[in-house]
Amino acid sequence: MNRHAARLLPLTAMLLLAAQAAQAETSPWYVGASQAFTGNSNVFYGVDDKALSDTISSTGVRLGLDQPISRQRLSASLSANHNRYSSLDYLNNTDYALDARLDLETVERVSGVVVLRAAQSLPTDSNYLTTGQRNLLSTRSLNATGRVGLVTMWTFEAGAAASQTRYSATAYRGSNADQTSFNAGFRVRPASGLTLGASLRHGKVDYVDVGSEVGRNDLDLLAFVNPGGASSYDARLSLTREAYTYATGLERDRNAWTGSLGWNWRPTGKFSTQLRLSRDTSNASFDYVSNLLRANTDQAQNTTSLRLGANWQATAKIGVDAGLTYARRSLEQGLISGSDRTTGLSLNVSYALMRNIDLGCGLTWANRSVSYATTSQLSTQYKVTTYSCSGQIYLR
Repeated sequence: MNRHAARLLPLTAMLLLAAQAAQAETSPWYVGASQAFTGNSNVFYGVDDKALSDTISSTGVRLGLDQPISRQRLSASLSANHNRYSSLDYLNNTDYALDARLDLETVERVSGVVVLRAAQSLPTDSNYLTTGQRNLLSTRSLNATGRVGLVTMWTFEAGAAASQTRYSATAYRGSNADQTSFNAGFRVRPASGLTLGASLRHGKVDYVDVGSEVGRNDLDLLAFVNPGGASSYDARLSLTREAYTYATGLERDRNAWTGSLGWNWRPTGKFSTQLRLSRDTSNASFDYVSNLLRANTDQAQNTTSLRLGANWQATAKIGVDAGLTYARRSLEQGLISGSDRTTGLSLNVSYALMRNIDLGCGLTWANRSVSYATTSQLSTQYKVTTYSCSGQIYLR
């Protein structure tokens, strides 16, 4: 037994005894600890002959709260992990994710939500990983949304969001960004199982250290169809206009059609699948869950992606999740253009050993191929396989 595992035994034993002694009813709070081991065949997403592999140990804590307050609800969670690399020890780091959410509701038909998030981690994007250097990504975001309606035929919605992205490495200061966005729209239910909507969105990404920015305006047309039975569908079609202002004073505008199609199928209570096709611009694309813009300084112009996911609750204690992803990016830098394609597979199995103890193992694989005309300035091909096993113990 290594020293790292030995240090975990007293904590694990103490939490296990506490979990067994906890009462059966659900508590509004929880505290826990976790341990994971991950093998990565290509830490920096390099080409095959430059791939560096390593094993990472992640020791973490988990805290959470979910408390109703009159008609409101406050929920919060904190997860933090100390990550140690076996060989590439200069990458050792502590990641964390703090999320807080306040759901608001009045006696009338007015409701809203405020979401706060702060996080830090090593980037998962190959553009921001560099050999021989640790480059931590820190993000802060605030999102607020208000709605009028919900239970009526018409629902009106408006929201605002702001975020800040910072990289620790000096070489990546050009990617530091401040983002703001605003949206307003409506939804209407003309018939049972059918909801239609439209919204206007405006967002801006300001690259604070280089003096360039991207502004984006969208007109979204939305449809949600639930005909009954096992299937439901959603669609979005957006007229998108982007305006780029570079530090040199150069300006450039782009118009594009973006959108997505989704299908959810749940034939039984234990099995479900999700299929989603989307097309969006790569810099300043909207995240329709957080209402935030995704800042991105790579050379991708448009990204078309397909994702198929499946979830199976095999038994009361065993769950299986699988996913297949495919993305094609068009790339451009000055007079140079090209494209790349990335295919990914994932498989995760979870096991609830006890009410307060969860175990799991997972495997992911990704492969990026680059078009013949694409140079290393635009993209790099790679293959990477990761596998991990973890355990979590909670006191609720």
